[in-house]
Amino acid sequence: MHLKAFSFLAFCSLLVSCNWGDDRAELIVEIGDQQLTRKEVSDVVPDNSTAEDSASLADHYINDWITKQLIIAKAESSLPDDLKSFEEMIENYRSSLLIYAFEQEWVRQKLDTLVNDQEIEQYYSDNEKNFQLKDYILKVKFSAIAADSKQIPALKKLFNSAKPEDLVKWQQFCVDLGASYYFNEEEWLKWDEFMRQVPLEVYDIEGFLKKKNTIEFEKDNNLYLISITDYQLAGSKSPISFEREKIRAMIINKRKLTLLETMRRDIYNKAEQDGDIKLYYSKQ
Repeated sequence: MHLKAFSFLAFCSLLVSCNWGDDRAELIVEIGDQQLTRKEVSDVVPDNSTAEDSASLADHYINDWITKQLIIAKAESSLPDDLKSFEEMIENYRSSLLIYAFEQEWVRQKLDTLVNDQEIEQYYSDNEKNFQLKDYILKVKFSAIAADSKQIPALKKLFNSAKPEDLVKWQQFCVDLGASYYFNEEEWLKWDEFMRQVPLEVYDIEGFLKKKNTIEFEKDNNLYLISITDYQLAGSKSPISFEREKIRAMIINKRKLTLLETMRRDIYNKAEQDGDIKLYYSKQ
């Protein structure tokens, strides 16, 4: 259905008119006991719209509203009662939304998200059996530079040096040359993350990690320099440094659950003390 009568000039007149008389003058459309008012339509039209855009937006909104009401009316008259009894479902959904919104705001205001190292170490110590690696992890340093670069000898010298100052020089050298590089002595990489960084083909991961600590190879006109500084095998105990952020999240989540449980208990106890709960049966 299309409201041909709702022309550009008609709607403009509708919006700007100031003298409506009685309440029914506010009505634009009425279907059954559902009514669409001038205010509802004007609210969806931006103030900075041109007159033509305003009319188009209003026309679209009104048509959609009419179509929606007609389909609802058709559904109510056609569907059997057991398929249109949504009141309980809607009320349960509303209640769930209210509870969720209240609890989220309560947590936002009350939850302490600061977790110190001692708490993390204590949690790790108390739950060691739960921290078992499912993946191979490693600490690694690597560079990739054009295979024909004349700076390769200088880069290799810095890359292979154990001096802290040479590490800084190596990183700056890579930046100056436009060579890709990676090194974070505190960060563990999962094997799959590492393999996304370098074009290696490894079929025996455990054997590779145990035998290799330095690798140099060329591929796709690039020279790759790799140094594996540490590793842990899948199935072994996961190091605390790898689990630190996970433990932090677990501690915060435990605090959150405790906070919500305490809030619920306090609300219940206060209502009980104030006589707001009227029980008509005896607790067992």
